[in-house]
Amino acid sequence: MTKTQMAERLSEFHLFSDLFPTQIALLTNKTKFLDVSRDAILFNQNKQAHGFYLLLKGQVKLGVESLDGSEKVIRLIQSGQSFGEESIFSDHTFSMYAYTVKDSQALLISKEAILDIIDTDVKLAGRMLSVFSTRNYQLVKDIKSICLQNSTKRITDYLLQINRTFRGSDCFRLPTNKTIIASMLNITPETFSRVMQKLQNAGLITVNGKDIVINNISGLHDFK
Repeated sequence: MTKTQMAERLSEFHLFSDLFPTQIALLTNKTKFLDVSRDAILFNQNKQAHGFYLLLKGQVKLGVESLDGSEKVIRLIQSGQSFGEESIFSDHTFSMYAYTVKDSQALLISKEAILDIIDTDVKLAGRMLSVFSTRNYQLVKDIKSICLQNSTKRITDYLLQINRTFRGSDCFRLPTNKTIIASMLNITPETFSRVMQKLQNAGLITVNGKDIVINNISGLHDFK
């Protein structure tokens, strides 16, 4: 990717859309283009952070891993989304790992460049704090769901959330495989399959591989 192309992608990103050309140039000069294959490690848990990432293409999972090798997927990153911003305002290591689920392309944006711009442009700091606030709200919401809702309710809420993402379309494709989805919902893949079959038997959804059709949105919302 050329410097000009990198500058265009950075200026299109919502955090940087109001920056001046000179500021975009500063970011571009301290941004690295990454072209990585599936199942690659972008960063490991507890590794030193030097910037944050903007995913241009592909898919990345963020998660945590225990000493015995078991994992919990926290978030699934899609094209156009960013991750790792928490590294900008602290000297902490990454609290999660980042693995590519598909062949991916990303920009690694230097922490140093971001801090240089924030020194003279407090609006960028405000936009980044807004991102952190939204992420924190979603994290609390996810924890509440895991702790207080049964597996069926977690899955129906997840399907309805995807439905809203697709602007109310009754037909959509699951963004990833059931193992990753189950981990995000803190259930086993077998439980995910069993509940999906139960929803299909009830006539609420139709499942064809990863393709989902919601036949009854209100029924799905009320299903227990």
